[in-house]
Amino acid sequence: MWRKLGKNILAYRLPLLVVVLIASAFMTWQASKVELSYEFSRAIPSDHPANLTYQAFRAKYGQDGNLLVIGIQTDQFFKDSLFNQYTALYKELKQSYGVTDVIAAPSAVNLMKDAATEKLNAAQIFPSGPLSQAELDSLSQVFYSLPFYQGLLYNPETNAWLMGVSVDKTLMNTRKRNDIVKGIREHVDVFEKTSGQTVYLSGLPLIRTEMATRIADEMKWFLLGSVLLSALILLIFFRSFSAMILSLGVVILGVIWTMGTMQLLGYKITLLTALIPPLIVVIGIPNCIYFLNKYHTSFNECGNRHDALVTMVSRMGIVTLFCNLAAAIGFAVFALTKSEILQEFGVVAGINIMVLFFISLIVIPVALSLLPPPKSRHTKYLENARLNRWLDRLERWSLNHRKLIYGLTAVVMVAAIAGIFRLKSVGFIVDDLPKTDKIYTDLKFFRAKFQRRDAVGNSGQNK
Repeated sequence: MWRKLGKNILAYRLPLLVVVLIASAFMTWQASKVELSYEFSRAIPSDHPANLTYQAFRAKYGQDGNLLVIGIQTDQFFKDSLFNQYTALYKELKQSYGVTDVIAAPSAVNLMKDAATEKLNAAQIFPSGPLSQAELDSLSQVFYSLPFYQGLLYNPETNAWLMGVSVDKTLMNTRKRNDIVKGIREHVDVFEKTSGQTVYLSGLPLIRTEMATRIADEMKWFLLGSVLLSALILLIFFRSFSAMILSLGVVILGVIWTMGTMQLLGYKITLLTALIPPLIVVIGIPNCIYFLNKYHTSFNECGNRHDALVTMVSRMGIVTLFCNLAAAIGFAVFALTKSEILQEFGVVAGINIMVLFFISLIVIPVALSLLPPPKSRHTKYLENARLNRWLDRLERWSLNHRKLIYGLTAVVMVAAIAGIFRLKSVGFIVDDLPKTDKIYTDLKFFRAKFQRRDAVGNSGQNK
């Protein structure tokens, strides 16, 4: 069967190649439209009580996570130079794209009772425009006399001051969120340089935007790194640019199909699906090595390119089929979970690992049939004395030291099982960030400077 399949692939190589290229062109067009997900990872099942409660809350109160906070720490806040610069930042942010409201000390109001109407009127504490030091000395006393703002806009114990920036809810889950956060950052950077204050930024809009951007950047770097490393290994191993380019072409087609599949299924790039393109490269390169190695071996034996290609397909077709099938099933089982993000990962990975097999099965034999026969330097690795010696050693060790191998394997298994029981299930937004990352350190600043002591005590008791 497989030998007949190999002959048919070579007999109809041009139509098959045209079909693959046309289909790949279509998938390239689809891949160009795939978008990055700007929502939280949907790890909780849709019918989980916690998720149902959350969705009910959103339906009643609207989109959450639209507040970005800006903090500074100083005991000279009401110095005229600093306060006026802080007020200028407040006004600039109010006019910034995507910002719906800003709350800060310059916007604080004092509720005054109207004796005639017996109603409360809100009076602005700090008038608009630059204020002198004398004015600030007087107005700051009024501000400090209002306990409502203590712990909200400032913490007298830590001399920390906070500004809250509310962004447009309708733009939170779109690409425009990047522009909003970028605009806020630009204003904050100018204030930081002119005032000399260290500014801390945090809040869900910032964290979610940064995490989404990093996912996209890291996906590109991981993909580029895996491709370059694979290219280097192939070039050293086969000593052939044509073999290297052919292998990279196969895995690049697999990556294109992966991104196109996401778009066709209505999925977006998430933390997990961003890992699939490098995964396709890692799985696709062995496919190419299997086929090329068998082709070179068969060509050395028979000296006929056609027969060597037929033998390659007949021997390695079944091997790569089961290898890819096992990998596809291993990842596709995630589609059976109730977690939406795992389902998407399982579906896309399972489908495209099998697609990669068919691309390899068609493209590699067809391309090799159109290329010149391999030269002696391309197959020289088959007679590598050092490599053969190491393979012989591995064979002797595995056959003559079985008890030692089984013993070491058992020790490793026991250690692995012990490690499994030490795993803890935790889920924080900034889990993947280094403890020295500015996003993490800024978040710790707000927790340390604005968390109430009684809340800390209660949380400690609850633990």
